[in-house]
Amino acid sequence: MVFGTLLVLGAAAAGYYVYDKVKEQKAKENYAELISDANDQQDAETVRIKKRAILGRLVYGTYDRFRGAENYEEWWTNVHYRLVPLESVLSVDERNSYAEELQDELCNQYFGVFQRTNESLPSALAPNWVVAIRGTDLSNIEDIINDLRIFTETLHSSTLIPILEAVVRSLVAQHGYDNVNVTGHSLGAAAGLLVCRRLALEGCLVEGHFFNPPFTTLKSLLRVIPKEWRPMSEELCEDGKSLAMELLETDPDPYSKSKALAEFARLAKVNWSPYLYVNKYDVICNDFLSHFKKAKPGTCNYDEEKWYSSVTDLTQWVLGETESFHLFPFAHLNKIKKTKYGFRPVSAHKLWTWLNPRVAGQFKQARLIPRPHHLDGML
Repeated sequence: MVFGTLLVLGAAAAGYYVYDKVKEQKAKENYAELISDANDQQDAETVRIKKRAILGRLVYGTYDRFRGAENYEEWWTNVHYRLVPLESVLSVDERNSYAEELQDELCNQYFGVFQRTNESLPSALAPNWVVAIRGTDLSNIEDIINDLRIFTETLHSSTLIPILEAVVRSLVAQHGYDNVNVTGHSLGAAAGLLVCRRLALEGCLVEGHFFNPPFTTLKSLLRVIPKEWRPMSEELCEDGKSLAMELLETDPDPYSKSKALAEFARLAKVNWSPYLYVNKYDVICNDFLSHFKKAKPGTCNYDEEKWYSSVTDLTQWVLGETESFHLFPFAHLNKIKKTKYGFRPVSAHKLWTWLNPRVAGQFKQARLIPRPHHLDGML
């Protein structure tokens, strides 16, 4: 009985692996119309769909480069980009300062820097410079560790973040933030959001496009639990958090809350609004849809869940400093509602779903608060 069950599960996994590879290959081959008729007169939705596909291809290129797949360069060369060595982006002092992180990046190949090679393309479709960050590869233990860091809000402690931030800052300094885009999938979306959020807090609004970004709260993990059990699970979650805080003999840090609210207000003031590609059936990222449900009247400080993470109070006493990347007041949401692909719960998180030109490209401007004229009342 056990052997038969394992055999069925193994066959299902093998079948899905083949299905996934077929979908990836189809996405790789679907590039001819992305560039050939590109022009500034196309409607906004068409441009968005093409830009989404181009950025997704660059992310796929970073996946296949890490995996050592054949002809991985085609992901970007076919849409007129070239891969730029990180050493050419960073100064000598930066390479020395981030020597350890740079070596780790060269081993894990988390991201690539891409420069557009066709100057005739409209910049709205193909930005001059793109930093593309891959997601998790289950064969790489460092990726698994970083995934765990996401859910404890300690991703900033990864060696990935310092070198990624240094590269993005260097590109911005050399070319201006209007000419730089950051994109990533899953783990890469989390890393890109964290870095772009830091820059936005300084008023540097680098455009970011993030596919299936994880939504990291304790409650978000309960999405995998059957609906009828969730109320009990949420109550147990809150009781467990309270018990842990009591055993640790600590109270929520008021400084963390005031800092989080100040950051939220700052992001609203500079009008930072990252582009999020979210699938309704993806349990890793679909909490963004409920989180950005509608704008709230007045100030934001009455609804703590919108600007303060429930993870922070618990993990900062166990693991040290935490840093949220998923809490901000505005976003451009491009969401998938209807799907026909196989094994939907897994496929919903796949990057190839976004390279389908039939998926709508229209973005909805999501706001947790009305766009403020001034923010004095928020603090």
